[in-house]
Amino acid sequence: MPRRPRKENWRVSHLRRSRGRSDDSLHRLADRVGRSVARIGALWREAPVHASHDSSLGPEEVGRFLRDCGAVLCRAGETTRRVEQVIVELGARYAMPPVHAFVLPTGVFVRIGDGPGAVTDFTPVHPDDLRLDQIGELYAFLDELLHDRLVPPEEGMRRLAELEARPPRFTAVPRIAGYAILTVGLGLLTYPNPMALVGYAVLGVAVGLLRELVVGPLRLLALALPVVAAVVVTVLAYRFSGPLLGENPSKMVIPPLLAFLPGAALTMGTMELATGSLVSGSSRLVYGVNVLVLLAFGITIGAQLMTAHPVPDGSHAPSFGAWAPWAGAVLLGVGFALNSSASLTRLPWLLVVLVSVEGVQQFGRSLAGTLVGAFLGGVVLPLVARIVEQWRAAPPAQVTFLPAFWMLVPGSLSLTGVGELVAGHASDGLLTTVNALLTVVAVALGVMVGASTLHNGGTVVEPAEATRQD
Repeated sequence: MPRRPRKENWRVSHLRRSRGRSDDSLHRLADRVGRSVARIGALWREAPVHASHDSSLGPEEVGRFLRDCGAVLCRAGETTRRVEQVIVELGARYAMPPVHAFVLPTGVFVRIGDGPGAVTDFTPVHPDDLRLDQIGELYAFLDELLHDRLVPPEEGMRRLAELEARPPRFTAVPRIAGYAILTVGLGLLTYPNPMALVGYAVLGVAVGLLRELVVGPLRLLALALPVVAAVVVTVLAYRFSGPLLGENPSKMVIPPLLAFLPGAALTMGTMELATGSLVSGSSRLVYGVNVLVLLAFGITIGAQLMTAHPVPDGSHAPSFGAWAPWAGAVLLGVGFALNSSASLTRLPWLLVVLVSVEGVQQFGRSLAGTLVGAFLGGVVLPLVARIVEQWRAAPPAQVTFLPAFWMLVPGSLSLTGVGELVAGHASDGLLTTVNALLTVVAVALGVMVGASTLHNGGTVVEPAEATRQD
């Protein structure tokens, strides 16, 4: 017969089991408390610091600040959809009633609240684009508002006004030199001829001088500047390209007009139409076509004023080697930094993005042609700009995105095609124009694919609706 355990041993065993269960419960409780504390800490870090705790803030002053933020973002080259999203996010940070935004390239509408008590405000968008230094400061300020510290709306509007009124970092001479470097860089990308580089530099200086004069004392002539610049460039190219440089003048006309080429407007208009922003996309496309017509008109007038001098026989210089596009990308970065007053400490990051996009574009061209190269360049552009932005000393993604976008945009092809159509070369001009439009679509589609990849990875947050009609 088995021996019955002693009572005291049973009690000891029971106490041990109870202590074990208590220890397990304590461990589970401690683990649960730890997870809860960690979750609360994460929520505390991610939760916005709402300024609505200050009862003095009203929807009128917050609405004025939000509309000003939207207008400045439009001048920084953002799409209307992204501007609307930032306005809504800022409204949530200030804990306002539901915020609604309607953004066009020329104006920003903001409504706070629903029903009879809603507050609506509007502001027009200034036609001049921001410089790269202003764009960098703007995005640093918005990052502070969205993720760190809110400021009173009056202070925010004051900081935006100071940002817009800030004078350029460089004086007129470096800016003109930067535009000449830009022209040479684009020339190396489009027609890399040793003799043509001299013409690119001279014509770039001429257009840079015209832009500085119009910005200063002759501000009223800004609307006619594309036509005036096209006439001056065409006259100089037709007079001196043949006898001095041994080049066809039509190849010298496009790079100096880089500042006026509407390729960005055409590409962004195509993107906005594809995402359902019908009014914004249509207005950008109409604006781009109008600028093309003005430039083609100026080129035609210049060609009629000055007959092209024939190119001497045997004067054609050989083209540069395969290194020319890489040098062109580097010169574009240097020219943009000087002409748009970017900090020279940001130049290495800008060159990284430009060279990366150019390399991918060349790979696509060698793989399957120009359209594939433009598409792959568009896909890589937002990805590389966002990756570079993560580094500590790197500028905001928009600062590196815009110059690389200018490098991708085929505005020169569009202008060449329209010019040939006006000059009477209907077959060549129509073919060039169609190819340029297809390239615009390829770039726009590539940028949308790259941005959607960021969205799927959680880096970029887009509005909830997939499409929206303005």
